[in-house]
Amino acid sequence: MISIVTSRLYLVDGMSQIYRSFYAIRGLSDQTGRPTNAVFGFTKMLRKLIDEENPDFLGVAIDLPGPTIRHQKFAEYKAKRKPTPPALLDQIPLVLDVCQVLRIPVFSLKGYEADDVIGTLSKKAVSAGLEVVIVSIDKDMFQLVSGQISILDTRQMKRLGPSEIFSKIGVQPHQVVDLLSLVGDSSDNVPGAPGIGSKGAQKLINKYGNLHKLLLRRSEISNRTYRSSLENHEDQILQSQELVTIYQDLPIPLDLEKLRLTKPDGKSARKLFSKLNFVSIINEFLPTKNDEDVDYKKIEYFSELESLKEEILEARISLFPLFERSSNGIYNLCGLGVSTAPKTGFSVEEDLLTNQTNLVFKLLCQAREWITHDLKPLLAWLESQEIQAPQRLSDTMLTFYLISPHQKDFTLEKACLQYLHYQFSDTETQKSLLEDLNNRALAERADLILKLACKLDPLLVDKGLKTIQENIEIPLIEVLIAMEKSGILVDSDFLDKMSGQVNLKIEESITQIHKLAGEKFNINSPRQLASILFEKLKLPVVKRTRKAGHYATGVDVLEKLAVDHEIATHILKYREVSKLKNTYLDALPRLINEDTGRVHTSFNQMVTATGRLSSSRPNLQNIPVRTQLGRSIRKAFMAPSGFSILTADYSQLELRVMAHLSRDKALLQAFLNEEDIHSQTALEVFGSKAEVDPEMYRRKAKVINFGVMYGLSAFGLAKTLETSRAEAQIFIDRYFERYKGVQHWIESTLAQARDSGYVRTLFGRIRPIPEINNPNHNLRNFGERSAVNAPIQGTAADLIKMAMIDVHRTLKAKCYRSSLLLQVHDELVLEVSKDEMGPIKELVHRCMESVADLDVPLKVDIGIGESWYKAK
Repeated sequence: MISIVTSRLYLVDGMSQIYRSFYAIRGLSDQTGRPTNAVFGFTKMLRKLIDEENPDFLGVAIDLPGPTIRHQKFAEYKAKRKPTPPALLDQIPLVLDVCQVLRIPVFSLKGYEADDVIGTLSKKAVSAGLEVVIVSIDKDMFQLVSGQISILDTRQMKRLGPSEIFSKIGVQPHQVVDLLSLVGDSSDNVPGAPGIGSKGAQKLINKYGNLHKLLLRRSEISNRTYRSSLENHEDQILQSQELVTIYQDLPIPLDLEKLRLTKPDGKSARKLFSKLNFVSIINEFLPTKNDEDVDYKKIEYFSELESLKEEILEARISLFPLFERSSNGIYNLCGLGVSTAPKTGFSVEEDLLTNQTNLVFKLLCQAREWITHDLKPLLAWLESQEIQAPQRLSDTMLTFYLISPHQKDFTLEKACLQYLHYQFSDTETQKSLLEDLNNRALAERADLILKLACKLDPLLVDKGLKTIQENIEIPLIEVLIAMEKSGILVDSDFLDKMSGQVNLKIEESITQIHKLAGEKFNINSPRQLASILFEKLKLPVVKRTRKAGHYATGVDVLEKLAVDHEIATHILKYREVSKLKNTYLDALPRLINEDTGRVHTSFNQMVTATGRLSSSRPNLQNIPVRTQLGRSIRKAFMAPSGFSILTADYSQLELRVMAHLSRDKALLQAFLNEEDIHSQTALEVFGSKAEVDPEMYRRKAKVINFGVMYGLSAFGLAKTLETSRAEAQIFIDRYFERYKGVQHWIESTLAQARDSGYVRTLFGRIRPIPEINNPNHNLRNFGERSAVNAPIQGTAADLIKMAMIDVHRTLKAKCYRSSLLLQVHDELVLEVSKDEMGPIKELVHRCMESVADLDVPLKVDIGIGESWYKAK
């Protein structure tokens, strides 16, 4: 028996797939912040279709803008449909670009819909002996199904033939048009037969066979509603039949050579998907190895390196230093790759690097500029070796971060994948390089860093970010290295004593909780805690978890329960003190360097999207300050003998930034007159009430001031102030009535963000806002809040960084023994020699308050004490 294999043509209903992706996928954007969710979903669908179905022929049909023949027949066709969201319209040309690079032909015909194009091509393909698979989620397509034509639902990759269609809608494919003629289609504004729903229509069509016979025998129908509808609306029903019938005789040729599936245009695909920021899709189009004509070599003797002096001298070279970091934070150089020109590179042999370190770097330092990826470890190591780096330094990791600060991964691997379309193999990871020193890999990475700089530098200039990098981020590295090296003295005995005291509080809380619960249980287990609170004690259920539907026991839930239930108060207290003990009291002593007696935190430039610094091991940015117990931890951070801790904290920095950015007259005047801005807002918003209890209403006004700055809605403000949403809206309205300039600035900032996809700080730093035009309400609201807050918080971050640079440079220039230790939010912490206190205090005041010329004065509060706590 001979088996005949039939070729299959897959026809994709482009519009249904684009719409589905647009509403199913959230928050994706390209490197400019432009939404790309529809494009991404459509592309993934095509790739999955090709991989899993292996079509012989493949095409995509789309609708063209403008009225169709159906509009000519029925002016109200699709009249009630909402306008296509602009964010979706903007993505359709990108979908066409995707089809082009994947070499998938796109079909359309003016005046007709994609359904008609698919209907026509399907009919012609069946006549040519092909099997047809229609990729669509549109029920109108069911009418085309036959023994040779099926539907593929890509949500489950499930094929629908005649039997599946019958199971799904209760009629055979050839009866679908008749069914739709009766039921109508609200989305397309097809009227159908009034009073006849889908179940009734199924019964009628199955009983009478088709619409024509049904209309001829309508007088036999016992159901009065059905009979009346068929008698009084025959013209409307027949018109609906015309509207839902898919045309299958359009003048579109079936060109099988054009439809034959071929290999994608890999180079164009990499370029497009890189622009769209589709990193996971780029992977599918990457070459398996760097097959360029490259010249990589290994330098074993210093004479070989000297022979390259002319290439190095006054050149812009890239370095890939391979470091191993010890537990005490010291960097050890294990390998080095260098590149002096694209497609070239060399590694320095380990013995030469170890035994002739100074000679190697003395030669390399004659270069005009060094480029590396993550400059801080290199500069820290050079300082430990007393080697002076060249004056001009570039960091492709910083450049990558400045261009796309909203991303999470700025590694060399991610940068090369995104901008060079190169993927490292598993044997080329940092860990594997340390385990098995691969000299070619070192040279190649240096070459890639140089290529990366050539790609990123023009983007940095185009986006106006070069000044930020050269004047703030690169100079800041030296400051951070000095701060990390200095560390801060920590009293471990105090922490041990406090840990013991807190342990007693924890035991007391546990005893009280178990007593109120009537039994012992694991308080740290959400399941057990929920069972006690909501099943045994029958406390009111505030909310459930989104995914599993379990009882929620988060802080927000417990705070609401604590109003009326004592056990919730004790659980909150237990959680607070347990976190303090585990995160700080017990963890900090383990991080104290045995040689220095200090904690040496690591400061991170490339973590937050707004430009703020963060710290790790330990995270000193999040030491609690709202409770006395939390603030007490700062008593452990001490000054050594002969020194004091000096804290310098910007007063209301972000509010002052908002005053400058918004140019609001009332806000500017309040700061120029040195008025209490929160008290002033309290009088404006609450009126005479603020005079009765000024402190309480000042606190509420503070919430409003910062709430507006963080884009807080009436709902959010009502929740924070524990008032109604209507009253919260009144407060916001009164605020904007007083500060009209702030309202105008917010509106113009949002408009600019919607147009460009990003916002800027005063000094030019950008923050992409990919969610700003998202159709999802929650994501769009998040984007709007970020758009308002980012310029303020980012400008404040730039100011504190600039102040750190000025303070550090001045301390260094004047050879003071005092040093900068920490930066936490808007505060600097210094260790100051007591005999230098006067000039240092004046120096810090001057540097911080004159760091930038704003329309309002910058004010700094100074505190001095034996510990961080006492200096506040």
